[in-house]
Amino acid sequence: MPSPLARPVQLADGFTLALGGGGARGWAHVGVARALEERGLRPRHIVGTSMGAIVGAALAAGRTPDSIEADALRTPVHRLMAKRGRFALFDPRPMLDHLARELGDPRIEDLPMPLGITAYDLVAGAPRLITHGRLIDALEISIAVPFFFPPRRDADGVWCDAGPWEGIPVTPARAWEPAMPVIGVLADIPKPAFLASRAGAVFLRAVSARLGTGSSEDRLTARRYLALLTGRWADPVVRNPPDLLIAPRLGRMNALQFSRVSDAIAIGERDARLALATIEAPSSRETLVHAG
Repeated sequence: MPSPLARPVQLADGFTLALGGGGARGWAHVGVARALEERGLRPRHIVGTSMGAIVGAALAAGRTPDSIEADALRTPVHRLMAKRGRFALFDPRPMLDHLARELGDPRIEDLPMPLGITAYDLVAGAPRLITHGRLIDALEISIAVPFFFPPRRDADGVWCDAGPWEGIPVTPARAWEPAMPVIGVLADIPKPAFLASRAGAVFLRAVSARLGTGSSEDRLTARRYLALLTGRWADPVVRNPPDLLIAPRLGRMNALQFSRVSDAIAIGERDARLALATIEAPSSRETLVHAG
């Protein structure tokens, strides 16, 4: 649905498409992309988080919404996530290998459209926008949803999905291209507010301190990972509204219902059309988006 806009925003010269996470709910991003394409609205940049990074990568690689949907319908996602991962329920490698084959295993900077992929450092409590390097390596970090897919540790930090700390990657999108308006898509279920409430934060930080983050350790142990997570879950959510918000009404669909590809895409397309109905068709460079 459209968000109230404080001022008219020009889209004719381009915009950044910011796609949040949501697991299977993120199939709705494909429907949003289809609705944008129908109106001749093509992003100049894409920034994606978790499932939004996967869909964004396909779009940036030149895939059409129709081809993404067709691939999703013939791909047994659950079979690609069957193996148990370290510190997680699933191992993402089979799914990432599939994506590498489908997209040609490119580097991000070689994609036809500029793409930024978000990740979050559990040690520093800071996000990262990845715009260079092997695409599949960046996706592995961005989809590392705590407890579902394993985190990735390197010399700079312990990295995971940035979605719990900013549902739509608007902040990195604006930092990357400050003058560009942002269309944001929220498909994920927001982090419960009580986790960052005063009482919740005190409890979580006490648990984290009890476990001990062991920041000087060379190895990432299960205990340290849990300590980092409990400490960071107390961090407040960044709320940086996009210039236009599209929030597909996915109801009770959960993040693991990957078989509901067509349902989620149809809902994303429907609600994107409703949002975009408040703006003029981009027939000239003077096209404006007005408050809905």
